[in-house]
Amino acid sequence: MKYKFILIMCLYFLFVSCGNDGRGYEYMPNMYRSPSLETYGKNIVFKDSLNARKPVKGTIARGYLKTFNYGASLDDYLLSGQEAVNPLENNKDNIDEGKVLYAMFCKHCHGSNGAGGGSITHPIYSAVPHYNDNKQIRRSGATMSELTEGHLFHAITYGLNAMGPHASQLTETERWKIVLYVQELQKKSD
Repeated sequence: MKYKFILIMCLYFLFVSCGNDGRGYEYMPNMYRSPSLETYGKNIVFKDSLNARKPVKGTIARGYLKTFNYGASLDDYLLSGQEAVNPLENNKDNIDEGKVLYAMFCKHCHGSNGAGGGSITHPIYSAVPHYNDNKQIRRSGATMSELTEGHLFHAITYGLNAMGPHASQLTETERWKIVLYVQELQKKSD
């Protein structure tokens, strides 16, 4: 009887052990194989996937602008020159703040009075246009002194020729303040 019991137990363990998938026994299987989530797939972790993870307060969606809904193309540049309006009030405080921002982000190429000749002397950047230039026609069909606030904001946001885009460095409001200051430079004569 004793041998029969041992034989039955050995056969039982033999058959039970063959049914294992080779990974052994797991205490917490979800720790070993956690469910993966696809970026744009259905969220299986949170019941309400729309409100599961709200962005941090003050987060701005990439490329979103409240006051300027134009793309980076030439057509949008021309359209923004006709339609875009600076939402900021043209007052001394905004112009002064624009002057400070201009000194930090623009002066090194465009110079202190907007006539070029900044501290960067690389050959690529040697032909920086003067803001009050009345001679050379630009891609807008106007001279530099005739560029509108929409043209200026578009150039700051998306870049132009050798000038790179500054959208990642300046907020939308800061760009509009620089536009106010540049418009003051446009009024000055050489």
